[in-house]
Amino acid sequence: MNLKRDAQMNPQQEVNLKLFLQKVYNNKWFFILSLCFFLGLALAYILVATPKYEVSTSILIDPSGNSRALGESKYVDGGVSLMELEKNLYNEIGIIKSFSLVDQTVTDLGFNISYYSGNWMKSKEHYKYFPFEVTLLENETQLFNVPFKIQILANEKYKLTIDANKFIVLNPSTGFTHEVDKALFFTQTFSFGEKVQNDYFNFIIDRPNYKISPGDFKDLELSFKVHDLDDVANGYLTNLKVDNIDIQASIFKIVSQGAVVNKETDFLKKLTDNYVQNKLASRNKTATLKESFIRNQLRIISDSLTRAELNLEMFKKDKRALNLGEKASNALGRTSNLQMDAAKYRMNINYYTSLIQNVEANSLSDDFVIPTAVGITDPLINENILELKRLAAERTKKRFYVTENNQEISILNKQIKESTSLLINNLRNAISSSNYALQRINSQLSSYDGVIESLPMQENQLLNIQRQSTLYENLFNYLSQELAKTGIARAENISDTRVLDEARMEGSGPVAPQKMLLLALAAILGTIIPIAWMVFFAPNDIIENANQITANTDIPLIASITNHDVKLNKNKAAVSLWKLKEAFRNLSANLKYIRPKEKCCVIGITSIMPEEGKSFCSINLGITLAEAGIKTLIIDADLRSPSLANGIKKINGKGLSNYLQGEVSNSKDIIYPYEKLKNLQFIPTTVLIQDNIHELLSGEKMKSLFLELSQEYDYIILDSPPVGLVSDFVLFKDVIDINLFVVRRKIAKIGFLKDFEKLLQYDKKKKSFIIFNDVMDKEHAYGYGHMYGTNGSGTQIIEESLPI
Repeated sequence: MNLKRDAQMNPQQEVNLKLFLQKVYNNKWFFILSLCFFLGLALAYILVATPKYEVSTSILIDPSGNSRALGESKYVDGGVSLMELEKNLYNEIGIIKSFSLVDQTVTDLGFNISYYSGNWMKSKEHYKYFPFEVTLLENETQLFNVPFKIQILANEKYKLTIDANKFIVLNPSTGFTHEVDKALFFTQTFSFGEKVQNDYFNFIIDRPNYKISPGDFKDLELSFKVHDLDDVANGYLTNLKVDNIDIQASIFKIVSQGAVVNKETDFLKKLTDNYVQNKLASRNKTATLKESFIRNQLRIISDSLTRAELNLEMFKKDKRALNLGEKASNALGRTSNLQMDAAKYRMNINYYTSLIQNVEANSLSDDFVIPTAVGITDPLINENILELKRLAAERTKKRFYVTENNQEISILNKQIKESTSLLINNLRNAISSSNYALQRINSQLSSYDGVIESLPMQENQLLNIQRQSTLYENLFNYLSQELAKTGIARAENISDTRVLDEARMEGSGPVAPQKMLLLALAAILGTIIPIAWMVFFAPNDIIENANQITANTDIPLIASITNHDVKLNKNKAAVSLWKLKEAFRNLSANLKYIRPKEKCCVIGITSIMPEEGKSFCSINLGITLAEAGIKTLIIDADLRSPSLANGIKKINGKGLSNYLQGEVSNSKDIIYPYEKLKNLQFIPTTVLIQDNIHELLSGEKMKSLFLELSQEYDYIILDSPPVGLVSDFVLFKDVIDINLFVVRRKIAKIGFLKDFEKLLQYDKKKKSFIIFNDVMDKEHAYGYGHMYGTNGSGTQIIEESLPI
């Protein structure tokens, strides 16, 4: 009996859905009000919120460098290699989403001014169609994020009004903004085109150069705001999304959200155009620098070549030296070739040395640019550079998904460090090899110099002049070819990026607020809140059905008394009354099986609290027994708050209290008949007692009264006071044969069942049962089921089976 059970859980089921639905029904108005409240909030937000539209565009980036600017020329052997051979697509995403590119775009489009119509509750932004245009005065103070209200008047005039408590001001001398924490109110009338100058704002408002329909903005509140371009750029960065449509594709989809479709469309068009033009400008700058360098070198070498040719001509003229011997000619040709080779080796040494210095100085920096392999003939160095590029690209890709402390990033950093160290070692080996080759060339040049010195002096002089002239001529021809290649590269410098889909709105309407989603969330919240209240705050120990009784006590349930609603129409009321009578017939039938044989049966009926229907059950049980021909007596044993007399008929005579106090000596003087049934009589309590009630109820006079009455009646029903308030019911334990505890739906609590079990500790052999009162019709079953159980004494009982 003391085993704790879940107050809400049916032992036959994990979830009592019926009980839950019953609670929902009992709190239906709370659910309705909650749903109406949240749905109303959602509808109000939908009406007030500014719609957001989604605009997208897609671009294709050629990662292989097929355009001239990305790799080798299609027309010139060798190319000039203005850019890397392969692009890192993840870097391109970062470039498109970079603050500098977005800031350049919003600056080009003039997004620092926005125009609105409407009030503070709901306003609409306009773009490229408004009754006026604002031009900010350069290098002047400006007021940010405060609405300037405009009222258009007659005669090309307007009224400007500003009302702010805290605002941000741009200082033109420093280019920084600062917050001003004070009230600002300004109102004045101006003419269109007139300068508006103040300590905090400076601009000109003029009519647009396009026609405005007079009725489009009639009776609307007009205003505009000036924004900090950095804030505008940050706002667009928040709403900008760049994703490749497939992991194996180089097609990117760029998406932006905003309140005005045309504004977002212009933004994406300008963004992609700036991205392409910036790439072309960067490559053109590289080509321009190279052309400038080559032209400068050509100018210097051209002057040197002219002087060398002039010296050669003058020497031949003065010395009449027109031909050299075969030996001198061979020495001259070989020397020229060796000098060209020596110049190339020195160039490689200088280039390798600069690479080593650059790698050692910046290898640990995240912004380190991997050196290009163009112009390097050593296969090991080329392989090192390609591997380093691959690892760097992989690290850049990983950083989009993981943090710097991730194990994969750590492994990549270690591999990059090892590849960098290997590259430096190979570069140093290449320098050593070049130095060794240069030494061999210098040695060969020295031997040829000896041959030349052995020639006659005149031939020696002529040979030196011709050698110098040939060197300058070869350098001039080489640089001329490079200049031509650079010119072809510039002509081929087309973009590797092209727009596949022009910027356009996604779908057929706004993407926010999402009406159906908001309404669904409102409905969910409107349902969850009452349920949470039911679970955490609402009383959850109120007895709602018979399952809670059987799940929380071992006291058997002997009957369920249905609810009778007198407000029903005639037919339904008749059916309801019949069901009520049938419930008491079931109760009386069950009592026949458990009552003591061949003696009067004393039934004690009580409850924990008032208003649970113990007197109602006492009277109707007595009537039902009497209708069956059983001689029955009902005693109102509640000397504190008697109610039996009022329930049957009004009594003006004496009652139990008078008898116990000695005012009446004959028990027959306090017994009254029930006029409609000859087998039913009752003893009322008509006078409240001020004396010691326990002494009266446990006295000899009460015992002798029971002894006398038990000889005349088949059933004696004691309507005793609630045991939750007083302990009078315990005083009758020696005379009561059967205890009937009344539990009323929606009034009794789970804890009351434990109180009943405590009462049984006084007499564990007593037959005790529960009457479940005020049961709904749909929970009541008709007829007799057979559910066998045992009471404390082990006696078999039969009780009505109820639906779960």
